[in-house]
Amino acid sequence: MPRPDPDALLPVAHDAIDKAVDYVLTNPFTAVRQKDAHEIVTDVDVAVERLVHAALSQSVTGIGFLGEETGAVGDPDTYWVLDPIDGTTNFSHNLPLSSISLGLVHDGFPILGVIAAPFLARRYWATHGGGAYRDGARLQVSATADLSTALVALTDYGGPQPEIGDLLCRDLDRELTTRTQGLRRLGSTAIELAFVAEGSLDASISIWNGTWDTAAGAVIAREAGAVVMDADGSPHSTRSRCAIAVTPALRGAMMSVLEIVRGTRYWPVEAEDVSARDGGIA
Repeated sequence: MPRPDPDALLPVAHDAIDKAVDYVLTNPFTAVRQKDAHEIVTDVDVAVERLVHAALSQSVTGIGFLGEETGAVGDPDTYWVLDPIDGTTNFSHNLPLSSISLGLVHDGFPILGVIAAPFLARRYWATHGGGAYRDGARLQVSATADLSTALVALTDYGGPQPEIGDLLCRDLDRELTTRTQGLRRLGSTAIELAFVAEGSLDASISIWNGTWDTAAGAVIAREAGAVVMDADGSPHSTRSRCAIAVTPALRGAMMSVLEIVRGTRYWPVEAEDVSARDGGIA
């Protein structure tokens, strides 16, 4: 389908997120199951995904849907993407760092994002070319220019192949701990990207690129002025191997840190410019 107007669809996304936030705040989880060695899912994750999918489908037709818990349906090129609870482990321990992350992707690039952090009473949103906001206030990334004064978030683990990713995270942890002012693992990639957008973090490094985790946060961070990229510095898209958001002045220093990833499955397959290959976002 032709590229949709993200500004026209933003109210639809907000309405779906309203319903999701209300559900999360009024329905404590009652069941938890293990998905794999690192991840769990609760009955609230599943219920929120069904609720949001239904709300979006009733409001707009023709747009596909990708949910972390239920998979993909409909248009594979233009679709909503949802993480119903990003930070489920935090959520299951009543740690308030969890979020509902809803993005809109067209031709591989996120063009709209809404992230709600229900237990922090915060909401972040952005559309491509329309700026990024938290609760109505315009966002701008930090002006931090020296890695030694930067606060950086690092992914909890290495995604689909943790036996490789965990080793990379160990090496990155050691490097960043010695070179930055502080390193954090918050347990929610969406929240980390939103925090980069508002300037409370200077960078977020995710050693994999689950679309439901990163799509909404990528457009929010980008619209707030962050460089959002893959490990080799190419522009971030759904085809990226990693999702890194960094304040512009720290890009060079971060690229030197990311050399740790070179030669692994988390390094992009092709060295060519992704924006040239895919046409970027118009």
